[in-house]
Amino acid sequence: MDNKIEILEKKITDLVRKAIKQAVTTIPEGIFYFFKKLYKEEDNEISQTQLRLILENFQYGKKAEIPLCQDTGILNFYIKLGNKFPIISSFRNIIDEVVQDVTKDIPLRSNSVDPITNKNTETNIGANSPPIFIEIIENSSDLEIIILPKGGGAENISKLFMLDPIDGLERFPLMIKELIQKAGGKPCPPIILGIGLGGDASNSMILAKKALLRPIGVRHKRQDVAELELKIKNTLNELNIGIMGLGGKVTCIDVHIEVSMRHPASFPVGVIVQCYCHRIASFKINKEGELIYEA
Repeated sequence: MDNKIEILEKKITDLVRKAIKQAVTTIPEGIFYFFKKLYKEEDNEISQTQLRLILENFQYGKKAEIPLCQDTGILNFYIKLGNKFPIISSFRNIIDEVVQDVTKDIPLRSNSVDPITNKNTETNIGANSPPIFIEIIENSSDLEIIILPKGGGAENISKLFMLDPIDGLERFPLMIKELIQKAGGKPCPPIILGIGLGGDASNSMILAKKALLRPIGVRHKRQDVAELELKIKNTLNELNIGIMGLGGKVTCIDVHIEVSMRHPASFPVGVIVQCYCHRIASFKINKEGELIYEA
């Protein structure tokens, strides 16, 4: 192997290891400050108690460098690969090696169970797992990797709706409201909602999860989509499900929608639910292995 490639792979391996630990132990600043602000504004005594415990948990996890939640989730990897970056493969090998190591070292709970035998690999890797999504970026020599640990409780509320094109656009916000109302405290609210609007069945769900990568408070660049995000968010916050399902002003932290062209005969809507503990970390390097950013 070329020495430069070997050094670059070592750099990627170290950064992936660091990012996974960051993702499971340290909440993003935007989420932390959201909860600090909500704690000051919430007048529901039970909710305030929960918010105080959540904030203490965030602080302790970061200080002690231990996972914020016992469910360390399934690690989703989103790779933005520049078409001029020197490495175009081996990402599966790098990620599998690191995930096995950090499962023991951090440690992470092993969440890799065979759907037929129910056997847990105890490594967090296995058939088609962890999920890796690769997007090729034209005219770029950079590599960006985003890591999203996804817990099971919120994931269980996720849903694919295949609606009638005639009234799908009008119906889906009401169906999402019913979905979240029925879920109550199960997804550990306040939640973040990722929605994939359009595409086909598989693409709408992929878009819905990808929507969770957008920082909270950042609206879709299309004005009509941005307005729809806020409309659904406000509707969900009228449900009074609140913190951990115990009531309060905020049931939904944010709603992010991504869109795709659909078949005229289909109106798919993918919904991915994220719990309050929105764990995410990322980094970006150039072709020389120099760090552009990490968060």
